[in-house]
Amino acid sequence: MNNTSIGIRVKPDCIIYSIIKENDGNKEIILIDKVNVPIALEVPEQLKFIRSTFLDIIFENQVNLACIRVTEITAKKISIERVNMEAVIQELIASSSIEKYCVGRISTISSRLGIARERFKPLVESKADDCKFFDDWSEYNKEEKESLLAALSAFNL
Repeated sequence: MNNTSIGIRVKPDCIIYSIIKENDGNKEIILIDKVNVPIALEVPEQLKFIRSTFLDIIFENQVNLACIRVTEITAKKISIERVNMEAVIQELIASSSIEKYCVGRISTISSRLGIARERFKPLVESKADDCKFFDDWSEYNKEEKESLLAALSAFNL
């Protein structure tokens, strides 16, 4: 089966996403990028921009699977901006052509990848190339790694 997944990690000022394509069981990273939130716009217009931009990204890449890495319930400092953006993206995904999706916290993504929850943060924070899922792991920053793991976990929905 050929599928394309997107993994999304939101920060208050930008959204990092990864797209992975599966062809005959082989997975390939197609794209790792970010969308900057335009600070010149008011919040409703920012959210509209995010929605339309990600709708285009999903359509152009023929994405049919998705996982958004969301804020942990136990987070010490919750960013309202991040939560707003995550909510808009969740709504977009639910009303798009995406066939299967999940809203993933560390425990959900870890479980779908078959790794222990306590391995997730060390894996993301690792500077070494010791990731069994991807080559050149040390070349990615923390948020890119989280988006990659989210995208990969979407194949196990």
